[in-house]
Amino acid sequence: MSTDRDRVVVVGAGVSGLAIARELAPDHDVLVLDKGGVAADTSSRASGMISLSLEPFPDGWAEFALEEFRALDGQGVFSFTEEETVRLVPESESERYTDDAPDGGEFLARDELEARYPDSFGDLSAYGGGLVYDGTGYLDALDYAMTLKWAAETAGAGVFRDHEVTDLRVEDGQVTGVETEYGPIDADHVVYATGWKTRDLLAEYVELPVRPLRWNALVVEPDEPLPPDCPLGSEPTMRVYWRPTRRGDVLIGGNEHLLADPEGTEMAVDEAFHDMVMEEIAPLLNGVAEGTVRREDCCPTADCASPDGLPIIDAPEEAPDGLALVTGLHGRGVMLSPVTGRAVRSLVTGEDAPFPTGEFELDRFDDRSADFEYRSHWN
Repeated sequence: MSTDRDRVVVVGAGVSGLAIARELAPDHDVLVLDKGGVAADTSSRASGMISLSLEPFPDGWAEFALEEFRALDGQGVFSFTEEETVRLVPESESERYTDDAPDGGEFLARDELEARYPDSFGDLSAYGGGLVYDGTGYLDALDYAMTLKWAAETAGAGVFRDHEVTDLRVEDGQVTGVETEYGPIDADHVVYATGWKTRDLLAEYVELPVRPLRWNALVVEPDEPLPPDCPLGSEPTMRVYWRPTRRGDVLIGGNEHLLADPEGTEMAVDEAFHDMVMEEIAPLLNGVAEGTVRREDCCPTADCASPDGLPIIDAPEEAPDGLALVTGLHGRGVMLSPVTGRAVRSLVTGEDAPFPTGEFELDRFDDRSADFEYRSHWN
């Protein structure tokens, strides 16, 4: 447990590290260190789609995160746009939802969808309707990261780019700080928020079952602007999602897959995914099939998967006292960042979190190897 003004070093200045800093800075001496830039890797390319009510998360995570996004809206350069999300239902499956939609969802037949969102959809002839969810929305991931940085610094944190942490300092089973390229830094607590690289960085102290993960996305400018109330959406059989952007484009993402060698794999959108998006998904939205691809994206250094699709946020028993870690966010790092920040605060201070945290613990895994198959949230 920390005492007032304990020093905490957070390794990694992505969205998770910045969310942790924002939570701890009001009553701790916080330093965030990153060998690259602030939100310069996976965080900067995140879709910004916030669809917590569709995710297989324990009760309490979604509610907490959504309230945090709403509370932060309008601060710094951050804005959170709430829109409903439609998960399309193929014609062959529509009858199962007519009277019994999943918790949190409302089934609307195809004609009801088209009436509710006029001028949003294109050809929905293969679908019987869709499940409509509220409590969803979108944000600009880089604006969000910069606002977290601003909030943390306003509360007293220091955020330093181009500052590589080269080792963890430990004496008699207790964290004493970190070694950096510029010399040692003393600390009472050290938090690693370094994605899939955490497995190698902390291999001396703890074995972590995580693997690199990559996703692809296209940003398409429609032939005609979509209406302001166009919903977010997803097509579950092709495992693709989309959201509007504030400039009137549509971001379409998916193709999540594990990588054996992220640093040796070309950073490019898979050609088959590109073709599938433009041939199968774009026609579902009004004017998008005739639109222009303005950007192709993938996470440059790879995201991070866990065996069960849930994050690992823990101070493992076998690790040195004072060490906490965040990894295995499974492509949901931005979406879960408010939960991540508060969960790490709970680990550092001993305070109870306002949501269940047992699902974060590393000891839920008997097998700690990185030899596992990808578990999709679409299942």
